[in-house]
Amino acid sequence: MKITFTRKVHEYDDVYSFFFDATGVKYRAGQYTHLRVGGALDFFLGSIRELSFASAPGDPELMFSMHVGSKSKFKEKMSALQPNDKISLFGTGAHIKLPESRPGSLVFIAGGVGMTPFRSMILEAHKAGNHPITLVQVQRGDFLYRKELEPLVSDYNAVRPEAFVDTVKNVARGRSDDAIFYVCGSSRLIASVVEALNESGVEKDSIQIENYK
Repeated sequence: MKITFTRKVHEYDDVYSFFFDATGVKYRAGQYTHLRVGGALDFFLGSIRELSFASAPGDPELMFSMHVGSKSKFKEKMSALQPNDKISLFGTGAHIKLPESRPGSLVFIAGGVGMTPFRSMILEAHKAGNHPITLVQVQRGDFLYRKELEPLVSDYNAVRPEAFVDTVKNVARGRSDDAIFYVCGSSRLIASVVEALNESGVEKDSIQIENYK
């Protein structure tokens, strides 16, 4: 389907958020989709990207955040969008999701723009109001969405890489038995987090992973 570009916002460094009219688009918190900028031939020209929804279901605009510094064909075309330009959205799916009926705490662990799907999920979980939320965010520079999300969670941990693994272990050891851990970031980050969680006694079934591309 076609979606209409509305605006973009500079987050920090080369990270921007892109907004589109959400009319007619259905999705769940934590899902990803595919965006294509250009015509049908652009399918073969690197103008397609899989991105997580940063917006929450029911928001008037769709929101996607990403680094644009690589100057890929897709990112160049996204950066050049003007209000009312249209692009294609297709292939929505999910690797992670909020619990539908299970109570308990939610722990989100992310690095950099790996925060993208967690913004959607934290907004949705906060609106439901039935889950204590912990967020561990690692970054060398600015922390994406911090001002917006910090007031919505019960335990916010903004850490530098040097303290990241120890913070993850401390959070895991203080968890409730029914906690669900969500991890999003690079393959290296995911591997280190999963190892730390396993060492802290977190069962595999309690971990959901989104490998940020």
